[in-house]
Amino acid sequence: MTLLVIASGGLVSATGSGGLCSGWPLCVETFAADATPQFWLALSHRLLVLLAMLLAAAAAILALVRPTLERTTRILLMLAPIFGLFQLGLDGLMASLGFAVAADLSHLLLALLMLGSQTLAATRLLQPAPHERLGARALRDARRLSGFAWWTAGAIGVLTLALSSRAALEPSASAAVLLPANAGGVLAMAGILATGTLWQTWRSRRGDRLLLSYAMLVLLLLVGLAPLLLLPHAAGAMVGLAASLWVATLAFAVLAQRRPLPSGTSTAATTRPTTERSPSLLSDYLSLTKPKVISLLLVTTAGAMLITEAGLPSLWLVFWTMVGGYLAAGGAGAINCAFDHDIDINMGRTSRRPVPSGRISQRNALLFGLLLSALSIVVLVAFTTPLAALCSTLGIVYYAWFYTRWLKRTTWQNIIVGGGAGAIPPLVGWTAVTGELSIAPLLLFAIVFYWTPPHFWALALIKEQDYTRAGVPMLPVVAGVAETRWQILVYSVLMVALSLLLTPLGTMGWLYFGAAVGFGAIFLYYAWAVWHKGDHASVWGLYKYSLLYLALIFVAMVVDRLVL
Repeated sequence: MTLLVIASGGLVSATGSGGLCSGWPLCVETFAADATPQFWLALSHRLLVLLAMLLAAAAAILALVRPTLERTTRILLMLAPIFGLFQLGLDGLMASLGFAVAADLSHLLLALLMLGSQTLAATRLLQPAPHERLGARALRDARRLSGFAWWTAGAIGVLTLALSSRAALEPSASAAVLLPANAGGVLAMAGILATGTLWQTWRSRRGDRLLLSYAMLVLLLLVGLAPLLLLPHAAGAMVGLAASLWVATLAFAVLAQRRPLPSGTSTAATTRPTTERSPSLLSDYLSLTKPKVISLLLVTTAGAMLITEAGLPSLWLVFWTMVGGYLAAGGAGAINCAFDHDIDINMGRTSRRPVPSGRISQRNALLFGLLLSALSIVVLVAFTTPLAALCSTLGIVYYAWFYTRWLKRTTWQNIIVGGGAGAIPPLVGWTAVTGELSIAPLLLFAIVFYWTPPHFWALALIKEQDYTRAGVPMLPVVAGVAETRWQILVYSVLMVALSLLLTPLGTMGWLYFGAAVGFGAIFLYYAWAVWHKGDHASVWGLYKYSLLYLALIFVAMVVDRLVL
């Protein structure tokens, strides 16, 4: 029923029939004999909303009175009607204030959250958690597959919002004109991620026909979306299909974590093969680039590109900036691995890297990093702007030499000062589009700069013994755990405050401001828990949420720009 609400809402936006049904939440017009089809479409949508809310409330009550359900499942079911109530209230408020497009987008966003919580809960109920413990390799493959699925779901969710916003802005225009403006790049990114999901499914779970069919279906439907969007009014009509894809990918992510491995696959954590297959040389060189770290850096780069005052960039500019950004960050990461081999060998989480384990020599890792760095400069100069290439080069030198060779080994302020290296990608993205710097990209730099200490210090608290053994003067090693917990709270407050400045300075709108307040409040809650409790669970919770926070805050910027 919630999915029908979203699909009918896309049709309402595509036909511009929302204004024919005044009043909130139901229409106040009499049912005249000459009422138009658009009026009946709008009224049907309102009735579907009411039915979906009643069903969501009933599911929440059932979850509340059944304590045997898993805690996460109960919370998801009880959150669904809360999202629906926010949807009704916020939509009515924005409509009364005249913010039609913002009302449509907030309406859809909360409906997607409501639908997503219901989908996750239903999938968890249908697929119980596995009883067997997975071995290290199987667990790693499951997490990697689920990670691809989550990122794909996120991209499809953004695509759904983009389609809705364009339909609300110009419901009479052809989607052939609207698609390149804001949805083409998101559709391409979702297709790339869905391809990665299919490849990872084939690699690790090819014996599971359900998961493999799921991944193939999502990819085929994404490919089929492109020609369908060339039809008039398709931007709104395809909202329902995009939401269906989003739901399917969410369900896939849960199934990838909870479905048992196919028969014949070793699952026991205690089972260890007599001969463990070594990573290939290609995968070793790829690991030198630190792809997990780069994925977050590219999110901030792309986010900055999509919010400039110059308008939305071309897909090719985004592509070449991403390529140049990956080469730059990957080159700096490889140089870091070459220089830090003596530290990495004394730390549990890094001792199996290619250089300390002897699979790649320090010399070859350094040459590889220098080659990638040089290629990044060529790509950015040739396809973006000289200023973007200059910012990227400064980032390479900052991280690979200034931080790695000096700051990390000599002072406890290594993370504070060294955080500037990770904050440069938004500058690269902004200057790749505009060719100049202003107060807005500098604020983006500051947000990431102040985000880095609480994020990394949380990891340093967890790995304090490793840093002590390696002789790295991280803050917990030098000043103690209590001081580190306090500094995490201080820098978290500063970061959240900076994130809110974008709206008063006119860079972002009130939609972003509301998202920044919500995401920032959660971050501060985790930081306060670290300072107040300091146990492993609170520290680990902050570290994991900090990764999500940075991605969410930049996604909120993009959504705000697309709408307003």
